Amino acid sequence: MSLTTEGRAPGPVRYRLACDRGGCTERVSFDLVIAEPPPDRETDFLGHLLHEAHQAIGYIDDLGWVFIQGGEGYWCPGCSAPSRRQPQD
Repeated sequence: MSLTTEGRAPGPVRYRLACDRGGCTERVSFDLVIAEPPPDRETDFLGHLLHEAHQAIGYIDDLGWVFIQGGEGYWCPGCSAPSRRQPQD
């Protein structure tokens, strides 16, 4: 997966997203301030790990990036257009 973060909530978090479609070099970086701290590590380990990523889902969607199910990951707006989503040669 190509979504990485720097920083921890609460506070500013920098996101870096790279297109996972083979051969594409599209990248985007953005910052979000997350007010809520992550869930307690002992009671919700997965929620604790994914807190920052979950907070960015709406923003990533607004940028036009699409998460392709099945292990392909995030595709940029150019690669996720319906005409580009055909199997690669």
